[in-house]
Amino acid sequence: MKQLRIILKIAAIVIVCLISNQVQSQQSKVDSIITLLNKSNTEKGLDTLTFNNARQLIRTADLTDAQIILLEKTAEQFKKGKDEDLFYAVKFVLLVSLSTTDPFKAIDYAKRNIEQLERSSTLRSTYITSAFLTQLRLPYRNSSKLPEGFQYYTDKLNQYKKDKNTLALATCYYVLAVFYSTNGLYEPAIYNTKKSISLLDTSDFKSERYLDFTVNHGKAGWINNSYLLTSFYFQIGEYEKAITHGKQILRTAIDYYKAGGKGVSGAGISLLAGARRLAISKILINQLDSVDYYLKLAESAGVNADDKSMQAEMMQFRSLYDIKRGAYKEADTLLEQCRKLVKLYQIPASAPSGIIEPDYYLALLRTEQKRYLEAIDLLLRNIARIKLVRLNVLRDYKLLASLYEKTGEQLKAKEIYKAFISLQDSVAVDQSKYRTISFETEQQITDNEIAISKLETANKLAALSRNFTIGIAALILIFAGGIYFRFRAKKKANELLEKTLAELKSTQAQLIQSEKMASLGELTAGIAHEIQNPLNFVNNFSEVSNELIAEIKVERSKDKGERDEQLESEILNDIEMNLEKINHHGKRASAIVKGMLEHSRISTGQKEPTDINALCDEYLRLAYQSLKAKNKDFNATMETHFDANLPKIEIIPQDIGRVLLNLINNAFYAVNERSKKVESDYVPTVSVTTELTANSQLLIAIKDNGSGIPDAIKDKIFQPFFTTKPTGQGTGLGLSLAYDIVKAHGGEIKVTTKENKYTEFIIQIPIQ
Repeated sequence: MKQLRIILKIAAIVIVCLISNQVQSQQSKVDSIITLLNKSNTEKGLDTLTFNNARQLIRTADLTDAQIILLEKTAEQFKKGKDEDLFYAVKFVLLVSLSTTDPFKAIDYAKRNIEQLERSSTLRSTYITSAFLTQLRLPYRNSSKLPEGFQYYTDKLNQYKKDKNTLALATCYYVLAVFYSTNGLYEPAIYNTKKSISLLDTSDFKSERYLDFTVNHGKAGWINNSYLLTSFYFQIGEYEKAITHGKQILRTAIDYYKAGGKGVSGAGISLLAGARRLAISKILINQLDSVDYYLKLAESAGVNADDKSMQAEMMQFRSLYDIKRGAYKEADTLLEQCRKLVKLYQIPASAPSGIIEPDYYLALLRTEQKRYLEAIDLLLRNIARIKLVRLNVLRDYKLLASLYEKTGEQLKAKEIYKAFISLQDSVAVDQSKYRTISFETEQQITDNEIAISKLETANKLAALSRNFTIGIAALILIFAGGIYFRFRAKKKANELLEKTLAELKSTQAQLIQSEKMASLGELTAGIAHEIQNPLNFVNNFSEVSNELIAEIKVERSKDKGERDEQLESEILNDIEMNLEKINHHGKRASAIVKGMLEHSRISTGQKEPTDINALCDEYLRLAYQSLKAKNKDFNATMETHFDANLPKIEIIPQDIGRVLLNLINNAFYAVNERSKKVESDYVPTVSVTTELTANSQLLIAIKDNGSGIPDAIKDKIFQPFFTTKPTGQGTGLGLSLAYDIVKAHGGEIKVTTKENKYTEFIIQIPIQ
């Protein structure tokens, strides 16, 4: 006991000494940083080399709150009136340091500086704000605060739309794409990446090297985001599209790199990003012919020699190539070096360059070498390391289950399969939660709305031109006073009027078609996204069932005394349950496709017996899902009061469906607008009622508790082109078309409303 106490005392003294030395070392580093910052601010101007040395030292420091405040005060000497660029250049590397040591502090620090920059008048405030926004993605992604990150960047997105800050907007879309891909949600990731690319200015803003911010801007940013899009195509299985797209972008990157040289910020990074992504794409589909070329191209870019995460990722790619070509010894050596690099520099799983997971690649190597137990241990370690990257965890679960089966541990294999299905269900739920209309569809709708706006402007100009011509003609008539000139002017006016009427009819036809396209976009947004989920379930349950069948075959091949009948029963029950789920989700997908074909069918103009209750219920649900897909924060209560005794009614279902979709969309829009106001007891509600009246009339009532329609415009709502929605959000033709369709059915449509209370549209159609 006495010896033990002596040993413990010695150990305590050693620990205290180590802590003291560490604290002294950190303080010494802070003193060195302060000295370098002071020396860089000379009478002749900034000594950029000394300044950058100070910033590089900050990146490697583990700083306390007091030390951060001290360094910020030291950096205040670089403020030159309204020019605070250098001051924020120091604060940016403080954020980089915090991102590595304490992601929670980093989040608070970044948000605080972004708020200050938004109020700042420094020369490059927009550019520097985007740098902080780009860096903030890492502490959010590497912590448990990723859901909060989604909300923060979504709020910023709305703010920058109002401010028309395109660079910050492009950054927010880029970060949201990264967040979605981290959760395995590649559809919204692709949408947000395309939005980011469309906003980037490729004229290539060049920042001074001493600022050295991480910003996706200019041509380098465009190339990087385009490569990100290539990765997402690969992840959803569109391999050929990923490789074709990647090769096109790589040619641009090579030209950019050669034009700027290695010294141009962003050029080498773009080349490196393109080459390595093409390499990994070709490796994973076993097209090894040009992989070595792409890997060497990436390695030759020589970008960021100090970026250890980039080095680690390149080691992973090279080792995977070695595994695929059978060079196991080279792969083993490379991965051991990679593991040491990760441990030495404490590189996180979600690093700026990508997901760093040498244990996974080493597990692949051990699997190829049939060293299954080692591969299992490596996979378990990797799952613990990348637990927040759900898609990679799914991949690991799948490989782990197969390894347990190969080692005869069937129960563990079954547990892993269950964990795999549970996680995949979670991803599927999130996919339905974060549905988005496709970028191409959104662009088509936007183009249609722009075309409509131009046509409306042309109509106004034509009307002004006509009136002006008539006025000139009148003056000529007054001054000339001759019958001949009067006759010619009248003839010219009639010709102009006929031409204008013909143009108006043509314009009206185009506008009606545009309204139908917009309506179709609203409809398909609620339907198309429904298909993927049941198909995912069918694929997954059928795959698991095949594995279970293989498992029971193994069990039944054993002697009767060795067979586990309880395990066989459990497996058969699981297979039966899986088949029921496959059948259920298959029917669900079939019903969705059947419904979509019904809605896409061109109207023949023929009436047919239709279940009005089912039609109303379907369009109510589709309209709600469509708005929910655009605005995840939207919620509303839906009420239905359907007449159970209502017979099938002879109508043109596609046309009445368009009427219902338009009116229900308007109702949801109204309650959504009112919900933006601060009303504590307000519950957004939309109700649909059907009824067979005493005089054999079909009645459909659509009511909302929105802000109502003012009396001043109530009589105008059915007029073509009249809309109360902001420019670009409505054509003004929806209610006009609805009115015409109901009239064509021999019915009528009425509206009752009360401001700040409700609006109710009532359709009445006679039953023949």
